[in-house]
Amino acid sequence: MNDPVILWLGAIGLGTLFVASAVHKLRDLRHFAGSIAGYDLVPRGMTPALAPVIAFAELGAGLCALITPLAQTPGRTGMIACAAILLLYAAAIAINIARGNTAIDCGCFGFGARGPGLRRGMIVRNVALAALAMPALLPPASRGLVWLDALTLVGGLAVLALIHAGGEIALNLPTKESAA
Repeated sequence: MNDPVILWLGAIGLGTLFVASAVHKLRDLRHFAGSIAGYDLVPRGMTPALAPVIAFAELGAGLCALITPLAQTPGRTGMIACAAILLLYAAAIAINIARGNTAIDCGCFGFGARGPGLRRGMIVRNVALAALAMPALLPPASRGLVWLDALTLVGGLAVLALIHAGGEIALNLPTKESAA
């Protein structure tokens, strides 16, 4: 059985991340299309059409994940969609790292920022974020919620946000290669 607070932590964490990411991409589809083209996984002519599709898929998955506390079935589906998208992104990053194509914009946040490019840590980050959806695969437990659940949810979300922020900072630190 799956505790509802654990399910909601993953749902709200993933949902918030995906909605913010989608809004960022939708605000600058041209740059996002350029990021997609940098991965060299689809024909370049398709990237302008693919950029809004990916951004709206992220938005839909994120919004569905966010409604998990109110509607478990679409919410859990949204969480699984978020995990699938993250795992696809991890695969795209892994393919490009294996090719040696690391000096590209990952397409996450901050288009055009002069970050260090693709790193193996991004694969780990995406797999770890996808793991937040694991509770959606388990049958939900039905129990009454108490005041401590609200405190657990708020504290858990704060911890997830801090871990994510720290990870992003660590991923954007210069490497020995980029300092040379």
